[in-house]
Amino acid sequence: ANVDDTYTWQGALDYVAQLNAMNNGSGFAGRNDWRLPNVKELLSIVDYGRFNPSIDPVFGPTAGTLNFVNYWSSTSWAAFYPDVNAWGVNFADAYGNYTGLSPFGKTSSLRVRAVRGGS
Repeated sequence: ANVDDTYTWQGALDYVAQLNAMNNGSGFAGRNDWRLPNVKELLSIVDYGRFNPSIDPVFGPTAGTLNFVNYWSSTSWAAFYPDVNAWGVNFADAYGNYTGLSPFGKTSSLRVRAVRGGS
Protein backbone atom coordinates (compact mmCIF):
# COMPACT_ATOMS: atom_id res chain seq x y z
CA ALA A 1 0.00 0.00 0.00
CA ASN A 2 2.85 2.39 0.82
CA VAL A 3 5.26 1.61 -2.01
CA ASP A 4 7.44 4.66 -1.36
CA ASP A 5 7.86 4.12 2.39
CA THR A 6 10.95 2.43 3.79
CA TYR A 7 11.54 0.83 7.17
CA THR A 8 14.26 -0.78 9.23
CA TRP A 9 13.74 -4.51 9.73
CA GLN A 10 12.14 -3.94 13.13
CA GLY A 11 10.13 -1.09 11.63
CA ALA A 12 8.86 -3.50 8.96
CA LEU A 13 7.71 -5.93 11.64
CA ASP A 14 6.05 -3.04 13.50
CA TYR A 15 4.35 -1.85 10.29
CA VAL A 16 2.82 -5.30 9.75
CA ALA A 17 1.63 -5.31 13.38
CA GLN A 18 -0.02 -1.94 12.70
CA LEU A 19 -1.80 -3.41 9.67
CA ASN A 20 -3.23 -6.13 11.90
CA ALA A 21 -4.33 -3.62 14.56
CA MET A 22 -6.14 -1.30 12.13
CA ASN A 23 -9.90 -0.78 12.36
CA ASN A 24 -10.12 -1.73 16.02
CA GLY A 25 -8.37 -5.03 15.46
CA SER A 26 -10.23 -6.16 12.35
CA GLY A 27 -7.08 -5.30 10.39
CA PHE A 28 -6.18 -3.90 7.00
CA ALA A 29 -8.72 -4.88 4.31
CA GLY A 30 -10.71 -6.74 6.98
CA ARG A 31 -7.84 -9.15 7.72
CA ASN A 32 -5.61 -9.27 10.78
CA ASP A 33 -3.27 -12.09 9.85
CA TRP A 34 -0.74 -10.03 7.85
CA ARG A 35 2.95 -10.87 8.25
CA LEU A 36 6.34 -10.20 6.73
CA PRO A 37 7.05 -12.94 4.14
CA ASN A 38 10.05 -15.22 4.48
CA VAL A 39 12.80 -15.00 1.87
CA LYS A 40 11.62 -18.07 -0.06
CA GLU A 41 8.15 -16.56 -0.44
CA LEU A 42 9.56 -13.31 -1.80
CA LEU A 43 11.87 -15.13 -4.22
CA SER A 44 8.93 -17.24 -5.44
CA ILE A 45 7.34 -14.18 -7.06
CA VAL A 46 10.46 -12.91 -8.85
CA ASP A 47 9.76 -13.15 -12.60
CA TYR A 48 13.09 -13.45 -14.41
CA GLY A 49 11.35 -12.81 -17.74
CA ARG A 50 10.61 -9.22 -16.67
CA PHE A 51 12.69 -6.31 -15.51
CA ASN A 52 12.21 -3.03 -13.72
CA PRO A 53 10.31 -4.50 -11.93
CA SER A 54 10.94 -8.23 -12.28
CA ILE A 55 7.56 -9.21 -10.92
CA ASP A 56 4.22 -10.04 -12.50
CA PRO A 57 1.85 -7.05 -12.30
CA VAL A 58 -0.76 -9.30 -10.66
CA PHE A 59 1.22 -8.85 -7.43
CA GLY A 60 0.50 -5.13 -7.43
CA PRO A 61 2.81 -2.15 -7.29
CA THR A 62 6.39 -2.96 -6.45
CA ALA A 63 8.25 0.17 -7.43
CA GLY A 64 7.34 3.63 -6.28
CA THR A 65 9.30 6.73 -7.15
CA LEU A 66 12.52 4.68 -7.15
CA ASN A 67 12.71 1.69 -9.46
CA PHE A 68 15.61 -0.10 -7.82
CA VAL A 69 13.99 -1.14 -4.59
CA ASN A 70 14.53 -3.89 -2.05
CA TYR A 71 11.95 -5.55 0.16
CA TRP A 72 12.45 -7.04 3.61
CA SER A 73 11.93 -10.69 4.35
CA SER A 74 11.33 -12.04 7.83
CA THR A 75 14.39 -14.27 7.42
CA SER A 76 17.51 -13.38 9.36
CA TRP A 77 20.87 -14.11 7.74
CA ALA A 78 21.79 -17.15 9.84
CA ALA A 79 25.36 -17.44 8.55
CA PHE A 80 26.50 -13.93 9.47
CA TYR A 81 25.35 -12.18 12.64
CA PRO A 82 21.63 -13.01 12.45
CA ASP A 83 20.89 -10.52 15.21
CA VAL A 84 21.87 -7.64 12.94
CA ASN A 85 21.40 -8.96 9.36
CA ALA A 86 18.41 -10.16 7.33
CA TRP A 87 17.62 -11.09 3.72
CA GLY A 88 15.97 -8.74 1.28
CA VAL A 89 14.78 -9.22 -2.29
CA ASN A 90 15.26 -6.76 -5.14
CA PHE A 91 12.49 -6.72 -7.73
CA ALA A 92 14.23 -4.22 -10.01
CA ASP A 93 15.82 -6.74 -12.38
CA ALA A 94 17.86 -9.88 -12.54
CA TYR A 95 20.77 -8.28 -14.39
CA GLY A 96 23.01 -7.32 -11.49
CA ASN A 97 21.83 -10.02 -9.11
CA TYR A 98 20.46 -13.09 -10.82
CA THR A 99 18.57 -14.28 -7.78
CA GLY A 100 17.33 -10.90 -6.55
CA LEU A 101 18.57 -11.89 -3.09
CA SER A 102 20.77 -9.64 -0.94
CA PRO A 103 21.67 -9.48 2.76
CA PHE A 104 21.13 -6.20 4.60
CA GLY A 105 21.85 -4.84 8.03
CA LYS A 106 18.61 -4.69 9.97
CA THR A 107 19.02 -0.93 10.37
CA SER A 108 18.92 -0.47 6.56
CA SER A 109 15.85 1.13 4.97
CA LEU A 110 13.88 -1.25 2.74
CA ARG A 111 10.28 -1.52 1.65
CA VAL A 112 7.61 -3.89 2.98
CA ARG A 113 5.36 -6.33 1.15
CA ALA A 114 2.94 -7.80 3.67
CA VAL A 115 1.41 -11.22 3.01
CA ARG A 116 -1.10 -13.42 4.73
CA GLY A 117 -1.75 -17.13 5.05
CA GLY A 118 0.74 -19.99 5.27
CA SER A 119 3.98 -19.47 7.13
